[in-house]
Amino acid sequence: MRRSGWLFWVCTAILGAPGLLGAADGRAPITISSDTLELNRKARVAVYRGNVAANDRARGINILADQIEFFFDERMEELERALATGNVRLSYGERRGVAERVEYYPAESRAVLIGRPKVWQNEDVVSGCRITLFLRDDRSQVEGCEGERVNAVLYPKRGGEAPAGGPRR
Repeated sequence: MRRSGWLFWVCTAILGAPGLLGAADGRAPITISSDTLELNRKARVAVYRGNVAANDRARGINILADQIEFFFDERMEELERALATGNVRLSYGERRGVAERVEYYPAESRAVLIGRPKVWQNEDVVSGCRITLFLRDDRSQVEGCEGERVNAVLYPKRGGEAPAGGPRR
């Protein structure tokens, strides 16, 4: 395939996908940069490798990883899920997270951090075996591994306000 034809399909698959990383109105810019990109329309997947940075400005989500795979619907128009692997770091709002792997489901606004995951909000930190972030609902679920418990370090806030992971007064 000629270079211009290949470039057209890459742009169509990425830019023409309104569900990519959850762009709310199709106008907010979504940027993805990496060392390489491999697009397989038959398998409905785009794989970015090497120093991958994905930024969804509509939802305020940034993901950095060694590799991110984007899995599309049959028409290559909607993102069904994304899988980030290797040194994954994400940020959204005031929160930051790290994990070996992050699965992102845009239709549900849900991210699952697996492999020594940790999530910070300001100084507070929580860790476990698996952390599920329900981004739309501003809630999370932390699970411990077999034989291990969930760990949290929560700092008291000024003015009697409870820590982010603790009860409200």
